[in-house]
Amino acid sequence: MRNMAKTSCPRKGAVLFAIGHPGSVIGCSTLLLAIACLLLALQSSAAPQEKQEKKVERRIEDSAEFHHQLGVAYHLRRCLDDASREYARVVELDPPRELNEREWALVRRFAPRVYVTSSEPFPLRDFAAVLHPSLRLIAYHFFWEDDIDFPEDNDPCDHEVVWVQYSTDGATLEKIWTYFHGRILEGLSAAVEEGRRNGMRARINVQWGKHGSMPFGWEELSIVADAGDAESKYYPLGTPISLQRYNEGLYRKLAGEGRRLAAHPLGERHGWPKKFTGTWNDFIDFSRRIEPLELLDKGKLAMASRWNSATINQYFLFYNFRPKTEWPVEK
Repeated sequence: MRNMAKTSCPRKGAVLFAIGHPGSVIGCSTLLLAIACLLLALQSSAAPQEKQEKKVERRIEDSAEFHHQLGVAYHLRRCLDDASREYARVVELDPPRELNEREWALVRRFAPRVYVTSSEPFPLRDFAAVLHPSLRLIAYHFFWEDDIDFPEDNDPCDHEVVWVQYSTDGATLEKIWTYFHGRILEGLSAAVEEGRRNGMRARINVQWGKHGSMPFGWEELSIVADAGDAESKYYPLGTPISLQRYNEGLYRKLAGEGRRLAAHPLGERHGWPKKFTGTWNDFIDFSRRIEPLELLDKGKLAMASRWNSATINQYFLFYNFRPKTEWPVEK
């Protein structure tokens, strides 16, 4: 494991904030405006009476939601001590809880089936689950050893997420979403049906080296590529394309030009492949199964909470991870 990068960071009023595609950053004034807007929105719903404003402001500024958003903002800027301090306050205000027997059964029942290519270079080092305490949602977190394109990012893992929605009686898989390079893919009905045919466990295909998670039937899904994608010159930008075309562009990049920073010392030292050496059919041959339940049974990294990032930081992992989208739907 590489050491986490220490960043010299300003205090709360001057933190920077990252939004959108990984790597896009905006300044502290925008963050302050965003926090102000959050406070105003929460205040307007919580206390319309003017005489309660100061009391409500104090209450909102000490809410779990406020501290979690601030923690994620610090985290995205690699202000790790500050992020952990905010996450600690989150779990103090709204503590995660251990799963009961029924909830453990739910987490195991709907855990996805994971498939990689035969030459996948990185192992899955940890697997965790967060059960939403009031919605029928489970977030499954995958921590791969690294991302082939980012030897320099100071993240000692590649964090990916799959979410599932289950039926009211806890018996049936209803929906599937995956985190995919800053976007959320929703599985089509074919993906849900395929999961139901396989014990309610959705099939997730994982890109070679980069670990973008794709539901069954991924070829038919649509995506809008942008200039922030490492292989952006290999497909059209700003317009919907099929996920198959997107992956064809990724294949051409990794098989031809190769990975980013191919000469980086860390990639060299750890023997990372510089290119994908197989054919297109090899690139999409997701035939090697990885069983995440083995890691779940070993590590017991599962709790009930609204706050994924805070729970992972405070209860699950000793090493840093990049925070991702908390839940696929806002309710």
